Amino acid sequence: MPESAPAGPVPTAVLLGPRDTVVAAAHRLGLDLVIVADPTQPRPPATDWPEIETAWTKDSGELVDRLRALDIAGPASCFGFGELGTAVSAAVNRELGWPGNPPEAPVAFKNKAALRALVADRAGAPVAHRLCGSGPEVAAAAAEIGYPCVVKPVDGSGSAGVRYLADPAQTERFLAEGELDGPHLVEEYLVGTEYSVEGMSVDGRHRVLAVTEKTTTGTPYFVETGHTMPVRLPARDAAAVTALVTATLDAAGHRYGPSHTEVMLTADGPRLIESHARPGGDRISDMLVLALGEDVFGQTMAAVLGLPLPPAADRPRVAGIRYVTFEDAVPVPATSTALVTSLPGVVEVHIGVPAGKVPGPIRKSGDRHGFVLAVADDRDALEARLDSAVRTLTARA
Repeated sequence: MPESAPAGPVPTAVLLGPRDTVVAAAHRLGLDLVIVADPTQPRPPATDWPEIETAWTKDSGELVDRLRALDIAGPASCFGFGELGTAVSAAVNRELGWPGNPPEAPVAFKNKAALRALVADRAGAPVAHRLCGSGPEVAAAAAEIGYPCVVKPVDGSGSAGVRYLADPAQTERFLAEGELDGPHLVEEYLVGTEYSVEGMSVDGRHRVLAVTEKTTTGTPYFVETGHTMPVRLPARDAAAVTALVTATLDAAGHRYGPSHTEVMLTADGPRLIESHARPGGDRISDMLVLALGEDVFGQTMAAVLGLPLPPAADRPRVAGIRYVTFEDAVPVPATSTALVTSLPGVVEVHIGVPAGKVPGPIRKSGDRHGFVLAVADDRDALEARLDSAVRTLTARA
């Protein structure tokens, strides 16, 4: 049975390349659906609902025309929950007069320099940064900000293109590698403990769902190697982090849906790294359900379409994901993940390296070799389950 029984015409959710969890959330709300598939991308899960096939990731104009032709009765809105989907859905909704985020919000989040300019000192001490369009500008900005510093693409994601610059010589080597493709941001290097903050916004009111502890490979690429949620911060730090996130979301104009804000908790308080108008990647949306019963997809669709929000389950658990690294000189054999999946608390296991291939170096998120996702009643039990799963997976490989 649907969690919410709409009165009057049944609202319609237009879903851009949805995961099966998004389709399930819409079904629980009792919504009518239109599934939008891009023929150049992996297929979304098969359903009995109408499907539109169009290259929406490149051009939303055809999608708008085809949605108009459907003449949808009753309330409707378009939803995309990835980096590109948030921008496309906002543009579609404005064009059709449907409710949702203003298109300016996802644009502000995607451009890291624009977001820093919008936030300024509203979220505490601004992070020193310079927008650069050429190698000489990067070198000059690094010298001005001071070493060590970090350089990253202004609109990148998944740690792609992020580099730690320790000194002028390393800057010269970075520029000589020819990786400066498009505008880059040079920022001061922040020292502290890094967290992500998972939020949910309804009509411009923001709620922190969880603080997520993360681990990375560190310098020079900072690729994320694990996440654990929720973690409890001291009351003073928690209040400061909440204030930073709220100010950031307000500055960007984010009104509906999930957000994922990365912060560094330094000796002088939290500092903003970056923020996104979408759920966190790396199965963070799954961990919100596993640990806390927070379904950000259902909450978003209900809020935008004017339905009662689905209640969070009373599920105070702890969830985590750990990325595995296989030996870099040995081909990965054909390996069954069934044994690892059968271990207590293990929810998902994935190997991303094809059998027989030698795994490559990890310089961005897409290079990681595999992962295990697990849940438990407390942190100690979770760490034990994840350690056992990682050992078993790498031993079998």
